[in-house]
Amino acid sequence: MPLYTYIVTFKGATYIAQDSKSNFRGFVSSWSSEIPKGALPGLTPALQAELGKKAYIGEFQALPNKKHVWHKSIDLDGSPLTIYTVQTER
Repeated sequence: MPLYTYIVTFKGATYIAQDSKSNFRGFVSSWSSEIPKGALPGLTPALQAELGKKAYIGEFQALPNKKHVWHKSIDLDGSPLTIYTVQTER
């Protein structure tokens, strides 16, 4: 299974996670529900709950001119939470 690196940014903070999965799209917990407390200081418990509800909405888009790199953005209380997914190894 490929190893994926997830880079999550929110309100100027960054959290990075890795997970080996058959694909990156269906395993939202790899980058959403397992964010350690304090890793993204602007992500309050209420926004974390909102993220859990919105995480499956919308599709990842391939980054132009890049191989095995995708991204999507989720609006949380007027601020974008952006997830970059990189297939790190096969």
